[in-house]
Amino acid sequence: MPFKVFKTFFVVLAIVSTTTLAFAQEPKNPISEEEKFNSKNLLDETAMQAEMDFYAGNDHQAELIFKGLKEKKNHDVALWGNQLGSLYLAQGRKKEALEAFMDAYLVMNNLTAFKDLELKSVGLTSSEATKAYKGDPYEKVFNSFYVGMLLYADKDFENALASFKNGILCDSDVGSDLYKSDVTILYLMASRLESLQKNQSMADDYFKQAMEAFILSCPNNRALVSQEQSLLDDLAKKQKILLKKEAPYKNENSAESAKAKAKTKTAKLEKEIADLGTEISKLETEIKVLTDKIQENGRKLVTSSLRDIVNLNNNTLLCIETGKGPLKYQSGNFGEKAIFTIKPYQATGFSVTVDNFTRIDVGSFLKNNDIYYQASTRGGRVMDSILKGKAEFKQTTADVSEVISVASQVYDPYGVMSLFSLATKAVSNATNPYADARHWSLIPAEIQMIPLHLNAGTHKFQIDSYDSKGKLIESVKFDLEIKDEVSNVIFKRFRGKIS
Repeated sequence: MPFKVFKTFFVVLAIVSTTTLAFAQEPKNPISEEEKFNSKNLLDETAMQAEMDFYAGNDHQAELIFKGLKEKKNHDVALWGNQLGSLYLAQGRKKEALEAFMDAYLVMNNLTAFKDLELKSVGLTSSEATKAYKGDPYEKVFNSFYVGMLLYADKDFENALASFKNGILCDSDVGSDLYKSDVTILYLMASRLESLQKNQSMADDYFKQAMEAFILSCPNNRALVSQEQSLLDDLAKKQKILLKKEAPYKNENSAESAKAKAKTKTAKLEKEIADLGTEISKLETEIKVLTDKIQENGRKLVTSSLRDIVNLNNNTLLCIETGKGPLKYQSGNFGEKAIFTIKPYQATGFSVTVDNFTRIDVGSFLKNNDIYYQASTRGGRVMDSILKGKAEFKQTTADVSEVISVASQVYDPYGVMSLFSLATKAVSNATNPYADARHWSLIPAEIQMIPLHLNAGTHKFQIDSYDSKGKLIESVKFDLEIKDEVSNVIFKRFRGKIS
């Protein structure tokens, strides 16, 4: 019997014992697995119906469903807060949107609140989806963005800045360095607010970081950034191996070093160290080539839209939310991987007309706040490795069960091994490695921002969206009163309906 299977056999024995005790302590009439399954599916179907209602324009029905789910105050309360926030914002109900987003913000960024909502620990037989929803890093980032923008519109500048800074911090919760600071819009708003509060040094620093994020996340650089990140990961691994191999010979004071020096380095070890050094040098050269190419592409970018956003003379920020955010679903042999995919959206261009004469085309927008890109480059989480281990355990216990079952037919006339085979199979069936596929489905695909300088008073707006062939898809007209202040914020949502 292979060591891995042999080892798992004894782990299963321990789990079977623990599980037996747990079953003995369960109430006489526990909720059946079928009831749990049906309840979960009913919840999923209800939420999916609300999502379909929203994108079909049936906002009242969607609101009723999401409000009902949120009022249950269960472990998904922050998710329903985000969904309601998106719905209210699409309707222009900024006060209610802020309240909903803030409710979600407090749970998503508060460990105590998160722990209070936990249903179960992450054991082998519990699903990640039974834990309280606190969102992926990209969801925390954009929740912070919405809270910050709505507080900014309310002239609560101190808390708005704190929210943008929190979003920047959430963006660092990824497994890869180059993706840690690539949400340009957060840095721009932080820079604008620091300027507003006369902290020009801090404003300049945030603007510099905005430029760096803009360069890293622009479409022309995304493939290069992915290649560079892969090389950086490889470099870090090889440097770690080299350090381990050289450590006994570098530490002058350690007893281990003395022993190592007493024994001459073997020719094989010397070759391994030399080869690693060569590979590391090659990787460093390749990384520099990519870094230079990324910077070269960056110098070709038009950055006027960035400077316009931090310019306080532009007293109005128009935020156009387009399309449908990424779909998150389970993949892998046991559903242990969470994968994102794009929901298609026709619009590729926009134009804005103000008071029938000021026409602004797509080139003036801050673009590429691509939420799918942020979701798919969030990096590995600690949970992902746990789920991978659970998937491997599930497979191994299934293999153990099969081995014992076959062996019992030859060596087990009394059926003892058959019992262990059944127990092992039960543990395998009960092991739940499924990734959490809950996601903020009403978030848009992209947020485009355009800064405007408008006089106080009522203005007529028209926003048109076009497909790749220049055909008009959707046109939105509205009147809006602009106040004599620096923090006018307009949100308009294009959901993909054909006009």
